[in-house]
Amino acid sequence: MIIVLGDMIADLNLHIPSFPIQAGECHRATYFELGPGGATNVAIMTARLGLSVGCVGEVGGDYFGKIVLEGLKLEGIDTTELVVTREAETPVAGVVVDAKGEPTYLGYRGSIRIHTFQPRWEVSIQVAEALFTGGWAEDDSIPGIVLEGMRIAQQSGVPIFFDPGPGNPEIDNSWWDEAVDLTTILLANEDEIINMTGLDQPKEAASSLLSRGLEMVVIKRGAEGCSIQTKKSAHDVQGFPVQVRDTTGAGDSFNAAVMFGYLNEFPLEKLGTLANAVGAAKVQKLGTGHNVPTISEIAEVLKKFKLDPDTYLQV
Repeated sequence: MIIVLGDMIADLNLHIPSFPIQAGECHRATYFELGPGGATNVAIMTARLGLSVGCVGEVGGDYFGKIVLEGLKLEGIDTTELVVTREAETPVAGVVVDAKGEPTYLGYRGSIRIHTFQPRWEVSIQVAEALFTGGWAEDDSIPGIVLEGMRIAQQSGVPIFFDPGPGNPEIDNSWWDEAVDLTTILLANEDEIINMTGLDQPKEAASSLLSRGLEMVVIKRGAEGCSIQTKKSAHDVQGFPVQVRDTTGAGDSFNAAVMFGYLNEFPLEKLGTLANAVGAAKVQKLGTGHNVPTISEIAEVLKKFKLDPDTYLQV
């Protein structure tokens, strides 16, 4: 089972014609949906690729927590270790997307109550096929919880996939330094990897991180595809030019595909091609959560570019 440890939040998605939005104006939303978000996007996409997935963390006993919990169960994801705290409020991301498909985020932090790693989660991580977690922290206590989960995974020989994301500007992200030392595969876009290292060039930054013991660094490059580096090789894998409707959740979907390819021992070019196809399938769809791509939608992208879906999706 893949364990996803991270921000178990709800996403409220809205689409508008254009930015900026000024106070006092009235705009008509062209799309509106509420569903699971945050790290649950990775969990849902991973499950749709056919891997067994469980989520570890906390949601509130409020309406938004119910949306997250029931949404995960609907996707066949194990929620046994997802704690529901009756008196807590679930964090919510308001995702506002313009006609170009570019989002802005309005975060409501909620009032989660678990501030330390729970012993009940330890066994799930120890026996996992892989651990996925990220660098977003709704609360000052989240880095400690994530790092403890990563330590347990590392001690148990469980591969750790870490996506730093943009980070919470209200939280000191210096904890990422320790997270990197616990990471097996780092997944980041070009800006993020530059910010993490202070180096000007993404590939130079990746090499610097690999020297610290990482097995692989995957740089997400949007429509241009991705770059995959190990200590022994480097691959630039071309992206798929498709119509972009909404980039929200594309990186999460990409992450899930990297885990799928890695665990199935795909060659790096093949892994990158699948991850790019999954990202391309997502940007053509609106919303997050239940709106990450289906297998058939990924297959359509591959077929459009003269690739055999069975080569990438059947193992």
